[in-house]
Amino acid sequence: MAIPKSYKGADLIGRKVRPTHDIRNGGGCGISPDTVCTIVSVVRGHGFTIKSEKCPCCGQYAYIARVHREDLDLIPEN
Repeated sequence: MAIPKSYKGADLIGRKVRPTHDIRNGGGCGISPDTVCTIVSVVRGHGFTIKSEKCPCCGQYAYIARVHREDLDLIPEN
């Protein structure tokens, strides 16, 4: 489910999302479409900052800034 434009930034912080394609940050860390991420912040005009969940094997995670709304799918809350 894509993120509707009617959702305000404050409503999206803390929500779980998945990328629609491979995304990489400036440091070279990348995430794939099966990675569950959390929206950390929303900056109007600059997109979302997301944080991936820790890898169960190595414990690494990634922060990726300036991610566009169209590049993320919202995971429904239960």
